[in-house]
This record gives sequence, structure tokens and C-alpha cells, in this order.
Amino acid sequence: MMAARRTPGRVTNEPDDTTHNVLLVEDDDLLSQRLSEYLSGRGFGVTIVESLPSARDLLKRHAFDAVVLDLNLGRDDGLVLARELAARGGPPVVIASARIEESDRVLGLELGADDYLVKPYSFRELFARLKVVIRRAQDGGARFSSRRVARFGRWTADLTAQRVFDESGEEVVLTAGEMDLLKVFLDHPDRVLLRNQLVSMTHTDDAEVFDRAIDVLVGRLRRKLEVDPRRPQLIRTVRTEGYRFTGRVEWTDS
Repeated sequence: MMAARRTPGRVTNEPDDTTHNVLLVEDDDLLSQRLSEYLSGRGFGVTIVESLPSARDLLKRHAFDAVVLDLNLGRDDGLVLARELAARGGPPVVIASARIEESDRVLGLELGADDYLVKPYSFRELFARLKVVIRRAQDGGARFSSRRVARFGRWTADLTAQRVFDESGEEVVLTAGEMDLLKVFLDHPDRVLLRNQLVSMTHTDDAEVFDRAIDVLVGRLRRKLEVDPRRPQLIRTVRTEGYRFTGRVEWTDS
């Protein structure tokens, strides 16, 4: 297999249309080349860039199924790009960083990343997690045979289209993980759900979830859906147990 070559700040291989295409934002040449070869050997198209400006340029010109994002990129901080993509509903982001503190992991998830791996990580594990986030983003609505629409409070959630709107028709952008969690709450209203239940309901076996990931997702949903996230009315905390969705849910199937 011919390894991709790269010069600083430039794209080495353009995305193709035959596989899942991944944008790898990484300034470690050896790591990026080895990871590119590993993913390419498993059917992924990989495009490598080493700076945020190059990543932004590629994301404007091409559609990617996922982004693997380092955080320490010279003078750039990858968290800025994670926040931008989450705000505009971009492709799912898997952060792969040497930042090992739990606070960094929580912050990455709070800003909209779909997953977080700490360097040095297993290529096999990264591949498994990429498959999960891509499947979530692309096939989340395909499992429904009809369109499912839920109305709760001032919100309307079209779970087939994976979109949520307020009463004025303005869309609030949710990440794939946030949408999965919202669906679980809508399917189980007024029921106390333990954290381990929420983990099993929102993830598959090939994606490990650390303890605070559910709390982070709940916090993100509250900031987007609650009138006052500090005094939540839709998603209530049940101390020492988990969470309970208290909104009245009305379903429409078509």
C-alpha cells in the first residue's frame, strides 16, 4: 500500500466517493501516516491536514463522514473546531488528544465532540468508535419504518430526520449523541433511568463510555432545550440514581 505524503498545511489526498471519508486533523506526521494506512486498509478514505485553517477549507469544499481531531495543533486549539462543527451540525467529531485530564475530556464533550480518546490510543479502538459515530450520524433515522415526530413543551422532534425545532420553527442543532439521548428520554417519559441504563440505551458494545459522559450529554441537552438549564423542568436529576424526563410527550407517526 502506498503511504500518503504530506507537506505542512496542505492536503495530501482528496476525499473519494466510494467509502466513508474521514478528515484527520493531526500535526504528528508519523502518527497520521500510520493511522491513515490503518484506516485506508479497512475501507476508509482518509484526508490529512495539520492545521485548523486547512481543516476549515476542506470542510467547506468536501463532505466528510467524521473528523478525527487532535487538540494541540501548534498555536491552534482543536476545541475551537469542535465547537464550530457542533454549532452548525457538521460531521461527528472524535477527539484524539494527549490531554489526559478528565476535565479536558468533559470539556471536549461539552463543546460538542461525539467521543474522546487519549493518546496513545489503539487504532483498532479508534476504528470501532468511528464506525459508531458514523452509523449514528448517517443511519439514526433509518431504523424507523415510518416518520416519528414527538412534541414536548415548546419543542418538536422529528426523530426520523434527526431534527428538533422550537415553536417558531427555528431549528436547534443537536449532535448525534444528544439526539440519541433525547430519543431515549422521549421513549421513556416520567421514568427514572439509571446512568448505566442510559449508557446501554445510547451506545453499542464497541464504544466504551467513561462515567461522566452521560452527565455531560444531559448538561448539553439542558442548555439547548431548557428555559433555565440551572433549574431544569424537562430533564430532572434523581439524586444518587439518574435522570427522569418529565415533559409530556405527544407522538405523531406518518
